[in-house]
Amino acid sequence: MSDAPAVPFYVKAMAAVGRMAKHVTAEPWPAPKRDNRNPAMTGEQDDGSKAVVEAEGIKGGGQRALLASRPTGEIKDSDFKIVEEECPELGPGEVLIKNIYISLDPTHRLWASDQPQYMACVGINNCMRASIVGKVMKSNSRKWKEGTICGGMGGVQEYFVAKEASIYPVIPGVPLPLNLSLFNVVIGLTAWVGVNICEPKAGQTIVVSGAAGAVGSVAAQLAKARGMKVVGLAGSESKCTWLKDELKLDGVINYKTEELDVGLARCCPDGVDAYFDNVGGKTLETMLTKMNRFGRIAYCGHISGYNSESAAVSVNQFQMILMRRLKIQGFICVDHMDEMVKCFAELLDLYVRGKMKVQEDIQETKVSNYVQCVNMLYTGKNSGKLMMKVSEE
Repeated sequence: MSDAPAVPFYVKAMAAVGRMAKHVTAEPWPAPKRDNRNPAMTGEQDDGSKAVVEAEGIKGGGQRALLASRPTGEIKDSDFKIVEEECPELGPGEVLIKNIYISLDPTHRLWASDQPQYMACVGINNCMRASIVGKVMKSNSRKWKEGTICGGMGGVQEYFVAKEASIYPVIPGVPLPLNLSLFNVVIGLTAWVGVNICEPKAGQTIVVSGAAGAVGSVAAQLAKARGMKVVGLAGSESKCTWLKDELKLDGVINYKTEELDVGLARCCPDGVDAYFDNVGGKTLETMLTKMNRFGRIAYCGHISGYNSESAAVSVNQFQMILMRRLKIQGFICVDHMDEMVKCFAELLDLYVRGKMKVQEDIQETKVSNYVQCVNMLYTGKNSGKLMMKVSEE
């Protein structure tokens, strides 16, 4: 777990966030009239029925995890091949980065599939996509000096060859792993946007599924900081204890030892006003029946179905959206990059004041153990934000 630093670093850190924002761009969302984003970026064909595959994989070298086949069900060792390759020569404006931390996120399973999705699918024989924090070892760029620590989409590999515009600064004064957990668009921005969709109102009740996970724990603490009564769902006693004792949630339900109906009746006697959904499936079905009128649901993910052999996801109780006049919004963090500075400012303020705690599960291992590590996400064996540490800082 990362401890909050002293307050004086705040101004310097926010300046770094501002510089980081200059390296990322996104069109406003939702689009005012129609969604006119490039289909190659959203991962859909014009009719939305077929996924597109990335035209070029992430470049790099050393030990690399290449996608060998599309997973069916649980990710298997045979779905990836581990190779040792020389790093390619740097072109103009390119840098060579030695990866230190590699982020493992539930969406890895989706990226490896050929389902229509919000990004292009990882190509067969291409390096598996992943966010990283690493160190610039060689540079053909005037913007990046050797020895600089940076972040980017560097893949599951030891070395990453990046174009200068595709990487961004890390936040100074905080432990490096925080740049892949709290101050990461996939985690912090996702939680922040989802909580906003839930329209937090002081005194109202929000339920967060996957509440001990990387996104869920940030969302739960944000909602609590904004005055909501927060109930978290988790699947082990240790996770539930952390949510109750460390995060001070108002209620906790272990869905593996208590029926969700029973737990919700105990923790939410007046019903549920907002629901931050990370899991989908049967949990979402139950939550639809427990929502108060004009409730809000932020649909962040459906990890319960990621390892399904079928891409189809169906939900019963859909009629409750009408009966209870519910708002359900699906969302992806990449649509909200223009709000990153505002998001990180709030997260940083809470972190400095000790009102945002982060649990990180750092596996010190080799790239060759990628499959074993990433499958921890789908079996609930990780505690908090999962990442691989493949070299020293």
